[in-house]
Amino acid sequence: MEHIYPIMPIIYISTLRASITRPLETPEKNLLYSLCALTSMHMSGKSIVAPGPPSWEAAGRFFLDECISVRQSYDFVEDKSLGAVISSFFVSTAFFELNQSRKSWYYLREALTMGQDLGLHDEKTYIGLSPAESLCRRRTFWILYVTERSFAILRHKPLTLQKTPDFPTTLHEYEAPEIHSGFMHLVHSYHLLDCSFVDSWNEASAKPGCETTYTDLQRQLNLPHPAHISLTDIQKADILVTKQWLRLIVWQSSMRQGLLSSNAEEESMTFRYPLKIAHSLLDVISSLPTKSIEVHGMGIFEKIFEIGNTMVDVMQACGMNITSSNYGVTQDPLSIFVKTLSQSPNSQRQYASLLLAKAAEKPEIQRFSQPLTAPLPDPGIIPQSHDGLPDPSLEPQPPPVPQWRGSIVGEIADEGGYEGAPRSNVAWNENSNWVPDPNENVEIPENPIVFKME
Repeated sequence: MEHIYPIMPIIYISTLRASITRPLETPEKNLLYSLCALTSMHMSGKSIVAPGPPSWEAAGRFFLDECISVRQSYDFVEDKSLGAVISSFFVSTAFFELNQSRKSWYYLREALTMGQDLGLHDEKTYIGLSPAESLCRRRTFWILYVTERSFAILRHKPLTLQKTPDFPTTLHEYEAPEIHSGFMHLVHSYHLLDCSFVDSWNEASAKPGCETTYTDLQRQLNLPHPAHISLTDIQKADILVTKQWLRLIVWQSSMRQGLLSSNAEEESMTFRYPLKIAHSLLDVISSLPTKSIEVHGMGIFEKIFEIGNTMVDVMQACGMNITSSNYGVTQDPLSIFVKTLSQSPNSQRQYASLLLAKAAEKPEIQRFSQPLTAPLPDPGIIPQSHDGLPDPSLEPQPPPVPQWRGSIVGEIADEGGYEGAPRSNVAWNENSNWVPDPNENVEIPENPIVFKME
């Protein structure tokens, strides 16, 4: 809970602690097993040192099975407790860590439906509740709100949460102030993207976008974090990486609307803007401990991958016209992103391999990165040339290009599409970098973003 609670403060800890000192009711077992599954999945493949089972993933699968088994032992659909809603959310998140998007979406919709049945979206249902119950319910609604919007963007799903209650404004008696401030900072970031934006993104609306709308969104997402609001490193990682990803989503939406130009007055409306986003993300990653990023699991790795993936396409489109002096970069973003995405076997297999293999196919990336790249920390993992730079001639050749779903770069197929890739037995740590095995089933997009310069 030390790492999970700051980003998901929806359980009342005092009640949870009291429940484990007595025989548990069946609904309480359901919630506890789901929490154990979530915690185990977030520990799987991480460098965090903690006593536990030989395989955190195996433990997580065990607790998922137990949770689902408990639900079958009673009439779960008639369980109208907040714990039932939270347990479905936890199960959804655990399946997301296993790269099982279909199941993750199923249990998220289950949580949304049960939450709506409880009236979490209706301010009137909070009248008469105790402060602790009211706070847990409000936070549960808003974390469902954030998760649904993230899923809607990543997987092109429809939104169900339209009506919203007031924001939470209080703390539990045991919480530090940054728990509330960090949670609300994340909520406000997603709240900027209203239903009309998400509908436009999912092509559910034929209404054309307005350039002013997109530039205003970019300005708000680019505002610096207030210095007087303290956050933990774990919260900073979640909020700052998410903000860079949302900037990319707004830019991609602008491109879909045909609003970009090579010589636009607003930098956010130019074709090269993802390079600035990538370098902002580089600053974020460089300023935070490795563990504060990896604890968030596959969700944060997918966002980093999408930014790096789009950066590669923009660099290909702009070629030699980009120099390091444009952004004052002293590190190669590509190598840092690959290193970050190699922090766990799952993220290495699903994201680092794809990004590195894609970059190896594009000579434009070498022209851009060579003046910026310092020697990588472990020359035994990525082949080096005599000057310390990655030597493309020594790297494994990328595998044949299989079919890729979707038209937007960085879009991942349902169920991930990478399940056939073998697991690595290499010990992983924060200094590990990874190069794809030529026998691995690495997927490479067939149709990258095409830029039409004006």
